[in-house]
Amino acid sequence: MSTRPATPLGPVLLTMGQRPVTQQQLAIAGMTVTGVLLFLIGFLVVGSGYSMLRPKFIGLSLHPYLLPVAVAFPLVLMSRMHMFPLRIGVSILVFVSTYCFSALNGGLNPLGEVFKVASAVISIIVCALLVRRRGDFVAGALGLAIAVAALGMRGLQPAQMASGEIMDGANKNSYSIFALPAILLAGFIVLHFKTVPKIVKAALIVCILPALAVIFMGGNRSGYLGAVIVGAMLFWDQRGKGLLLVGGIVAVVAVGIAEYGSTKILNERLKQTVEGNRSDNIRRDIVIACAEIALENPIIGVGPQRLPLEIANRLPYATVGYVEAHNVFAHVMAGSGLICFGALLAAGWTLCTWRPRGGGTIGGKEDPLSQARKLMRMLIILWIARGLFTPEIIYNPAFDISIGLVIGYCMLADRAGAEARLASPRSRPAPPALGGLAASH
Repeated sequence: MSTRPATPLGPVLLTMGQRPVTQQQLAIAGMTVTGVLLFLIGFLVVGSGYSMLRPKFIGLSLHPYLLPVAVAFPLVLMSRMHMFPLRIGVSILVFVSTYCFSALNGGLNPLGEVFKVASAVISIIVCALLVRRRGDFVAGALGLAIAVAALGMRGLQPAQMASGEIMDGANKNSYSIFALPAILLAGFIVLHFKTVPKIVKAALIVCILPALAVIFMGGNRSGYLGAVIVGAMLFWDQRGKGLLLVGGIVAVVAVGIAEYGSTKILNERLKQTVEGNRSDNIRRDIVIACAEIALENPIIGVGPQRLPLEIANRLPYATVGYVEAHNVFAHVMAGSGLICFGALLAAGWTLCTWRPRGGGTIGGKEDPLSQARKLMRMLIILWIARGLFTPEIIYNPAFDISIGLVIGYCMLADRAGAEARLASPRSRPAPPALGGLAASH
């Protein structure tokens, strides 16, 4: 009797220790037509850097990537929505509902705020459900990496670097929010995905270079921190190959900046970090003000749009009447209340503690879900680190697309390893004692 599986997605039930890693990887390898759409979604993020490519809607400048997302949303909603993890879906829904409710509590253009956060969640769901094979995930990450690299090449132009406005209508800190998740996904694919063609891996590495150069030639200390965290996570994950990848990229970027760029701004920012400056003290005062506002308005907050006005009123040295929170956690806690803040933490926790669908436990390094969940945790760590400096991360296109792609990858890996996990001896429940009674001695 043959032990060959009847279909690629129906492998023979062997234990995780008996199954070669290559056979499990083959279960999720390949690419479908939805990968092309994911590539397009990721690539169109380049349009976010050009005001002329962003159409106006209810007072907002739309990101071009939302157009294919809007087209795909009703299709995946009808055909694949039941596959989205329930725990994660519920936690995200609670957060979005409470956030949107607080946005309607007052302030200018509440529909605009609701539209932004709703678009972010829809983007996450669509990108997750479009991942049918691992090649679809790679295609989405490649499109995003190319977009980030294109924006980075624009930022390396002398005029753009001098003005600090790498992206139209955005400050100098915005680019790193777009670049960091793309850098993480690219590095992870290069290190872990053995069956991805070398030309694709080479393209991902090439895309990382201008992105890192722009980050370190700019004055964005939060970008420096994010880049260091990404490098540290990739190195720690794969000590050998990780060292070669991170060390090689750092060397190339360092030589490029030394030969063709400038380290003046970088040196100044590092000096400010060591010695401290006024902006650091202001950020501390803003967080304290947000904590006070949250305790005074614990249920619904003061509204995300009204929060900058409230912060300005509590800072005696504020010269303007509008001060942003500059911290996603302070923003949610004070603007939308402690319930919404708790929902945000719960959503992050459910993502980090992904549970196999249908029961069982993750079967160690050979289980595809183990690798996928590791990437999810890296992305959440990066989101937290970068979110400490801006509330805009809630609806940043690159992070939303990346979170969706990684959720989709986890769903795919979960299905691929389900049969093997259930067949593993440690996944089976212990047999009951005779007569249903525990033996005693």
